Amino acid sequence: MFYLTFKKNIEKMKSKYSLNLGKPFGIKVSIHWTFLLLIAWIVFITMRQGLETAQILMHVLFVLALFVCVLLHEFGHSLVAIKFGGEVHSIILLPIGGMANITKMPEKPKEEFLVSLAGPLVNIVIAAILGLYLYYIHPVSFGDMDFSYITRDNFLPMLLAANIFIVVFNLIPAFPMDGGRLFRSALSVWMSRMEATRIAKNIGQIFAVLFIIAGLYINPFLVIIGFFILLGAKGEYEIMKYQNILEDHKVQDIIITDYDELEPEDTLGEAAKRLQHISNRGFVIKSGGEYKGLLTQKDLITGLETYGKEGKIEDSMNKKIESVTPDMDIFEAFKHMRKNKYDIAPVLKDDAFKGILDIDNINEFFMIRKALQ
Repeated sequence: MFYLTFKKNIEKMKSKYSLNLGKPFGIKVSIHWTFLLLIAWIVFITMRQGLETAQILMHVLFVLALFVCVLLHEFGHSLVAIKFGGEVHSIILLPIGGMANITKMPEKPKEEFLVSLAGPLVNIVIAAILGLYLYYIHPVSFGDMDFSYITRDNFLPMLLAANIFIVVFNLIPAFPMDGGRLFRSALSVWMSRMEATRIAKNIGQIFAVLFIIAGLYINPFLVIIGFFILLGAKGEYEIMKYQNILEDHKVQDIIITDYDELEPEDTLGEAAKRLQHISNRGFVIKSGGEYKGLLTQKDLITGLETYGKEGKIEDSMNKKIESVTPDMDIFEAFKHMRKNKYDIAPVLKDDAFKGILDIDNINEFFMIRKALQ
């Protein structure tokens, strides 16, 4: 139902509170624990209606079948994105739908249009298959059916209707939903992608407010969806501004060569004293002039809690922070650091240490370039 090009909080949420379901097509699929709340809610509502156990289980089975359709919807987006050179990290299922974390999204208007359309097309195909089955193979009389609750007889007709609803709902032009992305890609034919995103974002936020208001009177899930749209539209527009301003600039333009050094044998207490008098987020660790790793503020605090002031730097320094290169685009480096939650990263060229890249420095560079524009 949704797909994201860059969402730090989704990655954090997914990794800590979700169940891994495998990696079909090389895409990690997981289900968030809050999905259990949806099942519990369905059970609670059906019990209040006085339904029997078999009928309650039928409702739960219907929800599971519906989310299989949602998962296929997200695979539609993901596989088409991969076909056009995009990169898909994962898909997560939430009570409000599915989210494909597309870390690299095709940017040509035609390609984005096809990626956005692929998800709803999957549901159209599912609805068409169900419709053909119910018309030719197992004909049913819709007029005689009771749709007040789910039964074996109306299960497939209800699933057919649900897939049609998914298509219609997702085609609402509320960015960053599918319809909003289709709208943005169409606008990009006549104007810059940045301006198209701004317009799509504003319209998406209007729909988000309408969803929130409607949810207060109709269904609380609309409130949740409204907030996701509201935050998602704003967040993606901010990322677009970063990309627009930082593109064509390289890491070497803002590399920090004036940094504080420590040796592996130095104590954490000494590092703590020095950190109070410097402005950066950590230290470069060298031995004999050779780069060994970084000691970030977080590493220092953790080390002090574990080893105390007399603990050695080598026991707490971070050797796992992936480096960036001087000729790397600043925006790509920014995404790399945000994705991995790095405050600083080493800059290496041919295994030779050149300096560090600080996330605050990127933000400062962005604000300066934005002011100049």
